Amino acid sequence: MTLPWTDWLTGSFFRIRVSSAAAEKLGRLQPETQLQLRQMLQDIAELADLVPTSTPRTWSDGSQLLSLQLGRISVRYSVDDDSRTLTIEHVVVPSDSADDLEKVG
Repeated sequence: MTLPWTDWLTGSFFRIRVSSAAAEKLGRLQPETQLQLRQMLQDIAELADLVPTSTPRTWSDGSQLLSLQLGRISVRYSVDDDSRTLTIEHVVVPSDSADDLEKVG
């Protein structure tokens, strides 16, 4: 069983926010894929927390979304250092049927 794709707090106190459209697409994926994506996003948030605040961060200008790829699934997100938030904006699934993704090699 997977958890719903709503906002949650990571162990490093980074908040992960999910847009409603992205949550809908993520919720249609296979449970194993959802768990893997959730763990990858938590890892990204925890790594962002490890970078010292004095270090220039290229992801925080807000002009472009970052992309996380898992097979043919693309998750577009941003990281905001000030609010300690990773926001999932878009999910691109190459087919209308999430079941087709499991058949792709």
